[in-house]
Amino acid sequence: MAEQMSGNQSPDPVGFGPAILKVVDAEKAPLRVFFGEQPTQLAPHIYQQRLAEWAEWAPVSREAEGK
Repeated sequence: MAEQMSGNQSPDPVGFGPAILKVVDAEKAPLRVFFGEQPTQLAPHIYQQRLAEWAEWAPVSREAEGK
């Protein structure tokens, strides 16, 4: 992942204002939102890793409930 991040420039902050207003004005605003291309590319990979880890440990989680 670090290789993907190296050399990437931060997004131009000028675009943040209109993007934030779209979120604020949305009829159903998201709980969380990413700004910029980099996080939208990295987030799915990170969450796939988390889901896999949670699935791996699901038996321990169920065991904690006495199941």
